Amino acid sequence: MATTKKINDGFIKLTKENISKGQLGDKIKSISGSDKVLTTKELLNARRNIIPDKGIGEDIYIFAYGSLLWNPTVDYEEECLAKIYGFHRSFCMKTNLGRGSFKKPGLMLGLDRGGSCRGSALKLKKSEAIKNIDILFRREMVTGAYKPKLLKTILEDGRKVMSLAFTVDKKHKNYFQNKAIRTKATMISNAHGFLGTCEEYFSNTLQSLSELNIVDSEMIAISKHLKKN
Repeated sequence: MATTKKINDGFIKLTKENISKGQLGDKIKSISGSDKVLTTKELLNARRNIIPDKGIGEDIYIFAYGSLLWNPTVDYEEECLAKIYGFHRSFCMKTNLGRGSFKKPGLMLGLDRGGSCRGSALKLKKSEAIKNIDILFRREMVTGAYKPKLLKTILEDGRKVMSLAFTVDKKHKNYFQNKAIRTKATMISNAHGFLGTCEEYFSNTLQSLSELNIVDSEMIAISKHLKKN
């Protein structure tokens, strides 16, 4: 089951080509007070810590639960419904950059501890897996805000595979602990940055989940508040 693919509305487009050229990192570095951008060497070392250059000896999947559902920016050969345990999808990462500002920070999705999460598993081509994973690291780990992990993943047909997922780092200064739905909705409705509005990110993700027949209670609750604004 596939989702409709889109490109973000911001003036910096999240495409494989732009990410590979370093446009995302360059833009962040140009913003005064922004977080440190990881170097190519630091990103490579971070990837090698969990996935060596030779791979893991089996197919590698990407677990998509947020914007990767509608804008994956990697080449893959299979997309299917999947579920992981031990983590749940939540708007728990504050952003002052791509979809927010220092005056009006936005919220991004992360995989937080506890529960389970349904999403899509994207199977990478073996011959191009490492190249595509490095592109993802340049996108998701540009400031080191997430903790990448290889997680046991159950596909819709019952197969068990390993997928790369970007979980939240609770020690990171941008980890957002507030669970209040109204607060989250207000931040999402007011925030925008060089990648576009936070509400666009929310709406595109909610549409993708609907296409997959996935009901996310937090996102439904936030959506109800957004409609009132």
